Amino acid sequence: MTGWRIEPEGVQTVLTKVGTAAELLGTAVENLPPHAETVVAGSANSPIIADAIAGFFEFYKPTLTSIGNRINASVGGAAAATRWYLTGDETMAAEQQAAAQTVAGTGVSTFTVPPVPGS
Repeated sequence: MTGWRIEPEGVQTVLTKVGTAAELLGTAVENLPPHAETVVAGSANSPIIADAIAGFFEFYKPTLTSIGNRINASVGGAAAATRWYLTGDETMAAEQQAAAQTVAGTGVSTFTVPPVPGS
């Protein structure tokens, strides 16, 4: 292994921290609609406020989805690349790392992982 210097324990630590932060972000995003309903109710059900909030969610939904896709792609790519690196296959590790860009754009996972030794 001359081209890569990966410490699997360090990768795991980072991925765990990213996963925790992603869960917090996901929870915050999921809790937006109930807060929006409270805002609309607090505005005496103003149609202007309701339309503005609906427009906000419609406008930012692709952005929020993209953020989630990028987080998942980063974690998946790093995990898959590390597993291939540990098997000694730097070519597959590089392919998995590169696949993260595709996953980030589409949200559809294309990662592969090596078979578990002995199976």
